[in-house]
Amino acid sequence: MGCRASPARLRKMLVSYTLIFMSMVLFAGLAVDVGLLERSYLQLQGATQAAVMASSIALQRSGSAANITAAGKALASSNGFTDGSNGVVVTIANPPTSGTYSGNSMAVMATITKPVPPTFLGVLGLGKVTMRAQAVFETPSQLSLTSAFNVNAIYMDGHSIPSNGGFDADGYAYSANAMGGVRASNGLGPLLSWRGSVFYLGTPNSLNGVSNTTFSLPHGSYSQMLILASTGYGPALNANFVVTYSDGSTATIPLNMSDWCNPAFYSGETIVASLPYRDAEPPGYSTPVQFYGQVLVYGYSINLDNTKTLSTLKLPTVRNVVLLAMDLKQ
Repeated sequence: MGCRASPARLRKMLVSYTLIFMSMVLFAGLAVDVGLLERSYLQLQGATQAAVMASSIALQRSGSAANITAAGKALASSNGFTDGSNGVVVTIANPPTSGTYSGNSMAVMATITKPVPPTFLGVLGLGKVTMRAQAVFETPSQLSLTSAFNVNAIYMDGHSIPSNGGFDADGYAYSANAMGGVRASNGLGPLLSWRGSVFYLGTPNSLNGVSNTTFSLPHGSYSQMLILASTGYGPALNANFVVTYSDGSTATIPLNMSDWCNPAFYSGETIVASLPYRDAEPPGYSTPVQFYGQVLVYGYSINLDNTKTLSTLKLPTVRNVVLLAMDLKQ
């Protein structure tokens, strides 16, 4: 006669198997939920990074608080995180209100929060998990030339230009509107980029170019100087830029530079911006006008001795070479 398990033992076995099965289901559910939450967080973080970059670009282009916020929220929405929808909250702060970049007007912070319900573990009474991602981006800074500006090189369309003023000292100037209409409409200087640097040009209708002078440079060790410049009334051949280091030594760098309306494509010269017209109020004109035709801004790179500390830069001793912006690379 064979052995049979008693009913009590069968009940115990059934309970044990049930508990094991439920544990397996719960562990499987936990693994699935963790995977889903991880994927949701990666999506959230990606949308946050995209939002902060969009806001940073808006900051560079316009400086308007409304535009900065709108740009960030729009890109967050395009990535599936719409502010105010399904519990999503998108916050854009310029400047950031906390952290390393707190109070930095050139930095933007984006924060996105979203409640995410668990898929399987909800049966255990676990509620929604609020996920939060944050990203900060600081717009690259550049060497300010404000203290050295001595030329009114850039004007807004329709603004009166002295007949002996402007970029070329003869009533012609770069158009801030042609360079960057949104920033110009907000009274800000044009924005150009080259070789990974962002160049903020001077405020329109004011001193915003540098010519025929010597000015101080940030004391530090750098390997490269990037400049945006051009010439008026013909090219400048072997225009000497003289770098002085803190030990008193100097380096003279001759550049061949094209006229702002006639590119000669000299070696080491890059067209950074091509504009369709320039502003003018030359002799004989009673109101400002636009002269249509290609107008250019060029970029030049000057190698530096990074074993020495910078002191000053002397520009070519001619009025027709005008420097608009500069950056230093380590």
